[in-house]
Amino acid sequence: ILLHDVTIHQLFSTERDDFNSIFSSLEDKGQFDGQLNFSLSFNQKIPFDVKAYKVNGDLNQNFRYVFLFKLKDITDIEIDPLEQKAFIKVSDTSSRNKIDLITSYEELERLKEDFLSSVSHELRTPLASIIGFAETLKNDPNLPKEIYTEFLDIILTEGKRLAATINDLLDVSQLYKEKTTLQLRNVELQKLVTNAYEQFKPLATKINFGIQLIEKPIFIQADENKLQQAINNLVSNAIKFTPGGGQVSISLYEIENDYVIEVSDTGFGIPEKDREKIFDRFYRVERPGMEIRGVGLGLSITKKILDLHGYKLEFESEVNKGSIFKILIPKKL
Repeated sequence: ILLHDVTIHQLFSTERDDFNSIFSSLEDKGQFDGQLNFSLSFNQKIPFDVKAYKVNGDLNQNFRYVFLFKLKDITDIEIDPLEQKAFIKVSDTSSRNKIDLITSYEELERLKEDFLSSVSHELRTPLASIIGFAETLKNDPNLPKEIYTEFLDIILTEGKRLAATINDLLDVSQLYKEKTTLQLRNVELQKLVTNAYEQFKPLATKINFGIQLIEKPIFIQADENKLQQAINNLVSNAIKFTPGGGQVSISLYEIENDYVIEVSDTGFGIPEKDREKIFDRFYRVERPGMEIRGVGLGLSITKKILDLHGYKLEFESEVNKGSIFKILIPKKL
């Protein structure tokens, strides 16, 4: 099978030998024996025994190496759909060819159902508002100016909400690819924290919204856009889940080994039963009697961005008293 512009690194991964050593072996010894894992979606890997040979003679004009693949026993296949959990359970020796995929299947079904439920609601609701108010404006061009302006504002707000949902879906799709690259550059932390404060200040008119910054400038190597997105997500959540009269604060300070960006609030808090799941994709804390907008991707995206940077995300929370989220950025990476 010949694939245009696809390298072997994109199709296969290897546990023991990197590809440089494989090709070095081919050049020096003329052959290679080992194992390669064919990479599928959801981080599923199918193992093959591999024999590779360096091509000599006339064929070398078009092909440099020949790889022969033999599929290993099915019980050796490793599947890790959510990247952090081992879902395969191999039965005893009397039924070695049976793999228990129930846990993985149920988890994938939950993800699918949560995805369809959350996304369909978050797409349908703003679309209904946009269409409804647009039709009203079209059918009644003589509406009073203040009502006309109000309807336009609603259309604009719902359009932005729709765009945010779509952006989250695109972001989480991109971030969970195996090879996500960061655009690292010299970034001032004070600037990122101040940007978040200025962006959300107009939306925080019903709460006390504050900011505290360390005086000396702090510069780090980071992907500025992605780190800004992570900070914004934490601030957005804090404001979203803090009732009127409450308090939200963004702080930047340093401790012995880390710089710390802290977002604290006096909001609803996170129930204990939900704390292990809040970073899962499409997971939303149920709050009876409340309509909480969003598809449950904000914290998942934030956690993934920080993991990619090598930063830590810690939090503590108490129901009806509030939450504190901390981004810990090592002074030396």
